[in-house]
Amino acid sequence: MCSKRAALLLVGVLAGSMAARGAPPVFYPDDPIARDDDRAVDVAIAAEIEASDYYDFVENTFFTPGEEADVKAVNVNTIDEVPDSSWFTNRIGVRPMDDEEIVRGPDRVARLSIDGWPIVRDKGEGLQPGFRVADPASGKIYQIEFDPPANPEMATGAEVIGTEFYHAFGYNVVDVYVVEFDPERATISPKATIMDLGGRRRAFRRADLDDLLRRAARLPNGRYRALASRFADGRPLGHFRYYGTRPDDPNDIFPHEHRRELRGAAVFAAWLNHDDSRGVNSLDMLETANGRRYVKHYMFDFGSIMGSGTAFAQTPRAGNEYILDWKQAFLTLSTLGLYVRPWLLIDYPGVPPSVGRFEASAFNPERWKPEYPNPAFRNLRDDDAYWGAKIVSKFSDATIRKIVEKARYSDPRATEYITRTLIERRDKVVRAWLTKVLPVDRFAMAADGSLTFENTAAAAGLVSPGMQYLLSWYRFDNATGEHAEVGGEQTLSAGRGMLPQELAGSEYVALSLRAVSRDYPGWRRPTRVYFRKSGAAWQTVGIERLGELPGARK
Repeated sequence: MCSKRAALLLVGVLAGSMAARGAPPVFYPDDPIARDDDRAVDVAIAAEIEASDYYDFVENTFFTPGEEADVKAVNVNTIDEVPDSSWFTNRIGVRPMDDEEIVRGPDRVARLSIDGWPIVRDKGEGLQPGFRVADPASGKIYQIEFDPPANPEMATGAEVIGTEFYHAFGYNVVDVYVVEFDPERATISPKATIMDLGGRRRAFRRADLDDLLRRAARLPNGRYRALASRFADGRPLGHFRYYGTRPDDPNDIFPHEHRRELRGAAVFAAWLNHDDSRGVNSLDMLETANGRRYVKHYMFDFGSIMGSGTAFAQTPRAGNEYILDWKQAFLTLSTLGLYVRPWLLIDYPGVPPSVGRFEASAFNPERWKPEYPNPAFRNLRDDDAYWGAKIVSKFSDATIRKIVEKARYSDPRATEYITRTLIERRDKVVRAWLTKVLPVDRFAMAADGSLTFENTAAAAGLVSPGMQYLLSWYRFDNATGEHAEVGGEQTLSAGRGMLPQELAGSEYVALSLRAVSRDYPGWRRPTRVYFRKSGAAWQTVGIERLGELPGARK
């Protein structure tokens, strides 16, 4: 906290000094920032933050933690993208990824065998039966979790699929593997312990193993399909919250409810039905790089996405209503129970037990809900949703199938159904959120002033590539922020234009782009793009989608 107060004091002093000299420029020489240096200050003192499912539920259901405000995400750079950081690493959203890289995800090996690995303790929290084992070669700890007998392959398959998707999105996740556990070859470390019903630790015995295996789905060969999750490197610091900042991390200066990658996670959660997207399913780890300690933020526990409820098939309510939804409760009470909640009428098709309960026909992305309110999701704006939908649109049908195949479902009908459902939900997500703002990206201007850009909705097949745009050019003063229009508004067909000759010698220029669409009224809102002359070339340095000044800086 002292470091943060000192930093704020320094900012105040600098702000006063700058005010005396005049306003700062709109764009700095290093814009747009590609990486947020949130490892700059050594995290000397950091303690584990305790949290519980019950507290998290009560806090977010009966209270509204964090700030709820219609403000631009505070950690985006000047081109409205999320810089790489200890939270997020840009992957499929900004560069091509082939299917092999996407499916590999965070994995360190192609296949994992845990035969002969000693059990070192019980699993701890969670609905799935399991325990922890140690790799004899490296000493690394892996958590082993099993599927419920009524839904074999369901939770383990969901975990694999969720991990690959979230890694490709850009989040920090640990590597997970589908493995087989042979009870005949099981070994228990002499130091292994388990928590008894009285909350005391005692020796882990063979009877304990037999008891938990009775609650697990068994394969025809007598072995057990399981999920092996590697423990993240570093020292655990507990969960992160979807609001506020971490008080013992001087690098954590952006309120979590206003971070683009946490707001935009609502889009990914809706697509994959990750209704368990909440603070208790995250993890902060204290890691060290180049002798400096920093906090790295992980997302984990995807065993209850899609149709999986981890220990049972997902409930019909999940994704459609909060656990305690005040509006729905009032409607039921005021009609004396005659009001029928819409999700009760959803007709789920007959599918293999490994699928659980998952569908696309009734899915409405904009009405999707997690288990209970999420402070970052409450602050989702159109530009945040566009960012998320743009990433979702990058996943082709073939790529989605490859990811689902990695779950190794024994019934091909499960692979087929989950793949088809994810494709249908993807299309709904893209249609709902990619079109909230004018979906133009990949701006480039050559040395001769020829302009090109891409309509991501056209790339996703939602609109014709040859649609018309209205374009205006400006001379831009980076010192004062003033715009001076040059020439009148032009009409463009497709994503091409030309810089007026009068602006060729300018250091900075700006354009305003809009489109008139009967289907998408939000496209009338202009998008502004800024270019800086860099030698003979032009560099894109700013994008404003909803009218705010571009970029937030530390």
